[in-house]
Amino acid sequence: MDPSSLSPQLQVHHGDHFYKKVNQLRETLREKLSEVYGLEKYDVFMVQSVSVGLAILSHLLHKQQISLSLARHQHYLPIDQLFAHSVSPGMENSGVHIVTHVNPYTGEVNPLNQRQNRVVVDASHSFATNRHNDLIEHGSLFLAPLHKHASVAVGLTLIAVRPEHYSMLLRSELRLFEGSTMSPIPLEMALNTLEDPLWRPFNVASINPIDIALPDGDRLRSVNAPGLPFCCLRVPTFSAQQQQTVKALNGSYFEHSDTLRLSRWSRGYKGDSVDCTASVFEDISKLWNIR
Repeated sequence: MDPSSLSPQLQVHHGDHFYKKVNQLRETLREKLSEVYGLEKYDVFMVQSVSVGLAILSHLLHKQQISLSLARHQHYLPIDQLFAHSVSPGMENSGVHIVTHVNPYTGEVNPLNQRQNRVVVDASHSFATNRHNDLIEHGSLFLAPLHKHASVAVGLTLIAVRPEHYSMLLRSELRLFEGSTMSPIPLEMALNTLEDPLWRPFNVASINPIDIALPDGDRLRSVNAPGLPFCCLRVPTFSAQQQQTVKALNGSYFEHSDTLRLSRWSRGYKGDSVDCTASVFEDISKLWNIR
């Protein structure tokens, strides 16, 4: 877009080259993210959120008569409500599935190396964690928000695509769509974060399996895969008081899956790992009055 696309009042505020400046910010951020997170083998695009990114991909694949549907496991609820669990009848090249790499409610890790290349991965809870290597090595196309474990900026999600797996047409159209993220604010926020000498790119917190006896005689066991930066505990009954307490602990209780999630955050570099199991036991003690 040229300067005439802005009203004179906005030109005074933003300058004559607003769109050019935003594009330059995006290109700089793209290069830095690729370097920091090992995305050299991917084409990287940026949109506002995972939901928006998946909707865009669904549209672009549909143009190629490819149906995008959910794989047969549990997904993040907003995504689950957006997409069908089976391919649409009559689609010529059906079978591209959305795979949730790490389930946000149970901590189940859905393997990527046993699947065909053409899958779309929701990497919200594996990107920039101890599962990052698995994602980068076996991913074909994945989406990851930059406000979660990467802790880069709010309002940005990256889409990473292996060029050998998806057409030039799809990647060119993704480049057009990413232009809709025209605000410089999240781009500037992200670049400021990456340039901060105190920032660390990964959430390296790790929690070991939990198995603890409760005062009533029951046992509390984690159901998640080990080594994640959060643990999920199956809790069929959870009192109102406990729900208030867990909010104060920055935890989450999910009634639809009867699970309690306790998350941990520890900044570091790729390959680092910080054992946060002891602090999880402290939270459990507060929730069940264990002394």
